[in-house]
Amino acid sequence: MKYLCTAFFTLCSLLVLSTQALAQTVPQFKDGDRVCFIGDSITHGGSYHANVYLYYLTRFPEREFRIWNKGISGNQASHVLERFDTDIASESPTVATLMLGMNDVGRWLYGADKTDPTSRANQAAQLNAYYANMLKVVAGLEAIGSEVIFITPSIYDQTAELKQANNFGANDALGQCADFLEKTAGESGQGVVDFYDAMCAINAEVQGANPNATIVGKDRVHPDWDPGHFIMAYQFLKAQAVPQLVSKVVLDARRGKLLEAEQATVTDIKSRRGMFAFTIAETALPFPQTESIAKGLALVPFEAEFNQQILTIQSLPAGDYTLTIDGIKVGAWSASAFKAGINLAPVTTTPQHQQALRVKALNDERVKGSGRLRNAALVFYGSGLFSSGVDMDDADAVQAVLDKRLQGFEGEPWHGYMKQQYDAYPAIKAEERAIRAKLETLHQQLYQANQPVAHHYELTRKE
Repeated sequence: MKYLCTAFFTLCSLLVLSTQALAQTVPQFKDGDRVCFIGDSITHGGSYHANVYLYYLTRFPEREFRIWNKGISGNQASHVLERFDTDIASESPTVATLMLGMNDVGRWLYGADKTDPTSRANQAAQLNAYYANMLKVVAGLEAIGSEVIFITPSIYDQTAELKQANNFGANDALGQCADFLEKTAGESGQGVVDFYDAMCAINAEVQGANPNATIVGKDRVHPDWDPGHFIMAYQFLKAQAVPQLVSKVVLDARRGKLLEAEQATVTDIKSRRGMFAFTIAETALPFPQTESIAKGLALVPFEAEFNQQILTIQSLPAGDYTLTIDGIKVGAWSASAFKAGINLAPVTTTPQHQQALRVKALNDERVKGSGRLRNAALVFYGSGLFSSGVDMDDADAVQAVLDKRLQGFEGEPWHGYMKQQYDAYPAIKAEERAIRAKLETLHQQLYQANQPVAHHYELTRKE
């Protein structure tokens, strides 16, 4: 059984160690892969997979592969089975990640007062259905030749002091889901990324300082984009054991000599009094730093572990130096700082960082277009259209199905959200071909924009 998020902080390190041990089983994505991220609303509307893809776009520009968001809000494993052939198998995935459980456990069945035998039996029935259906989903993926990467569920925050009603015990049920996935992965040799343990540990640490804080949203269910989804992206990349270095260059200024270069080629080294210049062609870009991930960066060692663009220059005469790249001033450091090594990855003024931001902007546009298609999928599969047998070209018949289903949401807290999605459905379907064409164009643009180029560096000593 998983540890509760109320566990003492002394257990947090054990949880992280457990996650690290599991991490080595998850293969990295390869050139030519077709990756489906399968899940519920946390995948549907989330950004963890967008940040994972952005890391690959910047770190491995030579690996051209495609990803699809295959999350749908409200889904359980049983719903994935219903849409499997038309929504997932149709993409011919070579890899599929699978994160479900938040809805499968039946959060409504939990609460501090729901510990009687009937409640326990209902809770157990939900979990047993989840176990059986997940195995069916896995069997379906294996049958179409897809590798499976399990992702243990993100947490339900049952410990934060929030206004939202607390389905206490739901997070413990998610821990049982995580146990099942780890056991299944261990028996089958498939990869598993453990969000659950890592998020429990970090959330406990955050709440140790502030009981009202959470890495999950105020609804206790959906992780915040920052820090929650960035932490999830970090955990995914950690499980894949992705490399630390963007590049590493070590130069001797006195001798004008290259001492070491990793993921980079150095040419045109020139040294004269008060100035040192050279050209670096790297094989990758830094992961772009933005305010949208600032909270997450403060909670996980992403920078130290996955975003090191190290420039070391030995034998510089004492003093302070201005560094320009392609004639652009990127900063000033002392000779001792250059000797120790400077990480340029978080320096937002470098041309490499600016290029990475352009890649991010294209990826964000891709996420937006993909999100519109997922909103349409939510309506198509959730409204009954999928199984209705109506002529999809008959706008009135389609609208009748939508109106009938929407009536069933009257009085529910999610009625407003669903009405928004249902109202938008006809327009998205009318634009679907154009959206897909735009996504194809963006794919081509991403793999043009992410190609590194050589840059000219120059250090000038301040007088």
